[in-house]
Amino acid sequence: MPTSRNRRRAAGLVTAGALVLGTLAGYSAQAASPSAPPKTRTTTASVTSGIPAAIDPEADLGGHAPGPEPTWFDSIYFTSSVQANGHDFGIQAHTRVLPNAGEDEYRWTFAVTDKTTGWHKDYEALVDEDDYRWTEGKLDIKAPGLSWTGDSARQNVRMTTPFGSLDVQLVARGPALNYASTGVFTLVDVPAYEFALPEMRTSGTLEIGDEKHAIRGTSWLDRQWGEMPMNLKRWSWMNLDMPNGDKIAVWDAVGEETAHSWATVLHRDGSYDVVEVEPLARHASRPWTSPESGQTYPTRWRVRIPALRTELTVTVVGTLGQEIEAPTIPDGGYYEAAAEFHGTYDGKWVRGENYVELNGSWRS
Repeated sequence: MPTSRNRRRAAGLVTAGALVLGTLAGYSAQAASPSAPPKTRTTTASVTSGIPAAIDPEADLGGHAPGPEPTWFDSIYFTSSVQANGHDFGIQAHTRVLPNAGEDEYRWTFAVTDKTTGWHKDYEALVDEDDYRWTEGKLDIKAPGLSWTGDSARQNVRMTTPFGSLDVQLVARGPALNYASTGVFTLVDVPAYEFALPEMRTSGTLEIGDEKHAIRGTSWLDRQWGEMPMNLKRWSWMNLDMPNGDKIAVWDAVGEETAHSWATVLHRDGSYDVVEVEPLARHASRPWTSPESGQTYPTRWRVRIPALRTELTVTVVGTLGQEIEAPTIPDGGYYEAAAEFHGTYDGKWVRGENYVELNGSWRS
């Protein structure tokens, strides 16, 4: 369990006690009644006392017994920045299930962007329920073309697609990041459960056509489960790895009547800040329209976190066309894009690489 931050930041932050204790109270209520959301939503806060996590990064890598909600889901994915043979690659690997939603709801995806040349390719596999296995209590996923096994320290992932394959080992460094510091938060109006292994050394083989690349780099792994809110219109997500070792996960969720933009910051010493972020749409620009789905996505953002003296410019790199086509979902696709950032963090100049996820309805 990460330690707690003993110092307080300046006036932009408020005490975390009401935030996290309220969230855990909601978590306890949810455990007794799965449809009950936490009583408070995440607000600007600095974690200053030892609050127990609501998740277990080891056991919760395993599959979960589904709740009764039609939109209940189980999801695990990672994004990577790796290098090989003079090329910088962005990789996104994902599998998720919606066991109560009917047909075509067991799937995995694999996407590669060559940030050096601008080449991009993605693949989505739909799997019959009888051909898909995600063991409860441990990370053991098997499906045609997919093998994902391991634990919170070390994982092996193999994917095979018509355009190429991936065979990598992920080795965790540092603690897990629990979203909202506990691993449970309110997503629009329902509880969501999420944690990350934000720094995983990555090595292995990427094959694209006849070319084989021995890749090395880092990955950010994210694990999420729970009910997807029915009134969630769209969301933006970003992961930011700071040069000083801090890890930042940004959520911006827009519902039918609500919107909330916030970030979880895991510091090198294991402590957290949970902070408000200015709404991402306020400073989004450079729209790109997908010729396949008709969605229009922003591809550049200015991310402002006033309480942390942070202002970053985030820009999609490689190619703007990094939508993952998904004809079976209502919106026809979603955006998983390699990106880079630069600007100031805690008043100091920083730059780095990251990923951006845009999901939901983004039609202009």
